[in-house]
Amino acid sequence: MRISQRSIDEVRETADIVEVTSEFTALKRQGARFAGLCPYPDHQEKTPSFSVDPEKGLYHCFGCKMGGDAIKLVMDLKSFDFAEAVSYLAERSGVDLQFEGGGDPDAARQRALRRRQIHKALAAATVYYHKYLLTSQTAEAQNARQYLRDRQMQRSTIEEFRLGYAPPRGTSGFLAAAGRLDLDRGTLDAAGLLSARGGERFAGRITFPISDRRGRIVGFGARTLGDAQPKYLNSPETDVFNKRDLLYGFPQVAEAMRKERAALVVEGYTDVLMLYQAGIENAVATLGTATTSGHLRTLSGYADRIYVLFDPDAAGEKAIDRAAATAAELKLDLRVLRLPEDPADWLLQHPPEEFAELLAGAVPVLEYGIRRIVARTRGADATERSRAVPEIRNMIQEIKDPVLYREALRLATEALGVSPDVLRRKQTADERAEPRRDSGASDPHTEAGGAVLTLVLIRPDLTAPLLKEGLQSRALPTPLALRSEDFHDETQARIFALLREHAGGDLDAVLADERARPLMDRIGALASQGEKLYPSETSVREAWLRLAILSREQSKRETQDYDRKDHLQSEIQSLKQALRSVASGA
Repeated sequence: MRISQRSIDEVRETADIVEVTSEFTALKRQGARFAGLCPYPDHQEKTPSFSVDPEKGLYHCFGCKMGGDAIKLVMDLKSFDFAEAVSYLAERSGVDLQFEGGGDPDAARQRALRRRQIHKALAAATVYYHKYLLTSQTAEAQNARQYLRDRQMQRSTIEEFRLGYAPPRGTSGFLAAAGRLDLDRGTLDAAGLLSARGGERFAGRITFPISDRRGRIVGFGARTLGDAQPKYLNSPETDVFNKRDLLYGFPQVAEAMRKERAALVVEGYTDVLMLYQAGIENAVATLGTATTSGHLRTLSGYADRIYVLFDPDAAGEKAIDRAAATAAELKLDLRVLRLPEDPADWLLQHPPEEFAELLAGAVPVLEYGIRRIVARTRGADATERSRAVPEIRNMIQEIKDPVLYREALRLATEALGVSPDVLRRKQTADERAEPRRDSGASDPHTEAGGAVLTLVLIRPDLTAPLLKEGLQSRALPTPLALRSEDFHDETQARIFALLREHAGGDLDAVLADERARPLMDRIGALASQGEKLYPSETSVREAWLRLAILSREQSKRETQDYDRKDHLQSEIQSLKQALRSVASGA
């Protein structure tokens, strides 16, 4: 099932680009536009270069060159995929999404309604448990508050993360309140709020609400204050809760992670809370599982360096090995830190500054894994050490990136004292090649292509006839029709092909085309360039001819066919004559 194009268009039209952008940066009106500091974390600036055009529904940063519409902004700054961004904007704009393809639309609507009811039930439970913890005068609530005080948990932290307490069995709890909110038992059960016997699942426990990346409550972790087992109890798997994909504390710390481009992964809810209190506001916790590839993929949208703090048991070691391969694939700097006790307990005895010093000494995961294997064989004979070779070789061969591969090979050969040939695999030409870098340098041909695209975007009324019928001139034997091949830049060629299909249409029609999504940065930049232009029919025709001339001159330089060179030279002369005629007003 996919979101219907009609719903996507409605979201684009309804979402206020200024309101959405203001979630990430403060904007100030400047004429018909708004300006502010760029919200992209990689672009730290003191002078505003970020521009928002409410009329076109576009933004563009003149510093880092990022741009697009409200959907693109949410995708970039919240690390959502396209469907998540559209759904997020639909919720805040009050758009009821419709779906198409892959099944029964009525069934899809029913599933969406069911999920909304589940989210409503979980949100209501969060409010109820939180209020009960903070205000109830029962002995159980006072005991829960005392437990948190003993753990040195501040009230501000409790409120920020909405900790709560579910009343014990035998008392009037959330089930009674749910009835007044028109939440039936079927919905409560689907939300994972009921036990197998039909009572409240988390009765008598401190509750830790767990949110998805969009900030919606999807479940709970809960700790008993007595001898009940298990000590920690999570929500069961539901339509909205999958513990292998979720991270505790994510919405509260996402912005800090994005700013610092670093994240900490710990094992306990209280670890996250105590680190947050200590000013270390970029920590999240797994939900009783090892750090999965899904967790790392989520974090990779916010952080370049990830620290993993874990118990050094066998399960933890295996999880680190698996995480190392995923980190290499995502080009993440994954580092391992081992503490003698949980961070929450450690911070009770040490200042936050000392923790920062420990982080500075965290070991890159490749080095950690290799040295861990080597440590097992330290002091052993040559036969025993040789048994470590296949294990390390397999670890290294999981690494696809050539730079990381060479670094792992260097570490392993130093640690084992063997020749690199013993551990090396045969690399392909692609793996040996260094990644190509885009110099970003412009040239007259590329600039001419950008000018044409900007004119098409801002003045479809002037450019549509040329796109449909070609440019006519007495100096040309046939009307000049620009082609995608006339553009020196591949991205420009793709944008031109898209604009040609929508010739005469407004910008909304172009942006609604799903093929425009990966081109949003460039489209936003080109549209912003329109502020510097004062297009007329003459300037449009001149831009058309200038690009055609530069394109043919480039082809002439590249071809080895002399007949082809002569033909191109003849075309160039005709185009230059047409350009002179246009410039003179003939």
